[in-house]
Amino acid sequence: MKKLILLLFVVAALSGCSSYNYYSVAHKPLDPSKYKTFAWIPEGKSKSTSIYDNDIATDKIVESASQEMGKRGFNLQSDNPDLLLRYTAVVNKEIKDYSDPVYYNPPSRILPRVSYYGGRRVYYYSYYNPLPVYVGERERSIRVKANSIMIDIIDRKTSKVIWRGWAEGEVDNPEKAINEIPQVIANIFKKLP
Repeated sequence: MKKLILLLFVVAALSGCSSYNYYSVAHKPLDPSKYKTFAWIPEGKSKSTSIYDNDIATDKIVESASQEMGKRGFNLQSDNPDLLLRYTAVVNKEIKDYSDPVYYNPPSRILPRVSYYGGRRVYYYSYYNPLPVYVGERERSIRVKANSIMIDIIDRKTSKVIWRGWAEGEVDNPEKAINEIPQVIANIFKKLP
């Protein structure tokens, strides 16, 4: 029984660890008979800032997205591809408002009490520690780093974005954010129809 409770606790804790929200929009579905190859837009046209502005993050984003496209039957081809891919990775500083509950703790006291024992009245003192009382909320603002990674799939002939998928979340630790890139990209591509 203890192992089952521990397992449920671990599963609940791990399922709540993902701090990203995933979204996608599509102009039209990707038709596998029409699109077979893809290539990346040269890096100068993709923009990244802050923690993603390095070769390691770039390689992880490009490799992960290329693997996900390969899983869906698309081939990487630099000469005359059907689709173009680009990414945008941005970290912005935002102010987030939180509401914290406020409680009042009444003081503890010793109260005189009366009881009956053997037909006689007995006087004694008891310790009374009341529960906290909810009195409202306190607003506080915290500066956080908001992270978003966006993947665009563009029809090369029309130069229009036909699918965009992105993830948004908060960045506490830059090292963790870079190490999570493959998982984040895989979850973005789960939204691809």
